[in-house]
Amino acid sequence: MTYLAIIDYLEREWSEKEIISFISLVHNKLNLLKEQPAIGWVHKKKFKIYKTLVHKNVALIYHVKLQIKEIVLLTFWDDIQDPEKLKY
Repeated sequence: MTYLAIIDYLEREWSEKEIISFISLVHNKLNLLKEQPAIGWVHKKKFKIYKTLVHKNVALIYHVKLQIKEIVLLTFWDDIQDPEKLKY
């Protein structure tokens, strides 16, 4: 699931207040990740892939490249879905 897909869903199903709240949650989480990239829990240790909650139902899956101080956002994930279907 992409960030834009979530925003699109929120535009169809929710109010502007929820959209602004979600955007704010994402920005806050990204700012926190800049300072502490390994705050999420390890999703796939071998590949340095982490998962962190952005909202009670939405997680952000990301990869940390420590040697170049880079965080690669892989996908947003609706935690209600079957984790076996998670692809990135």
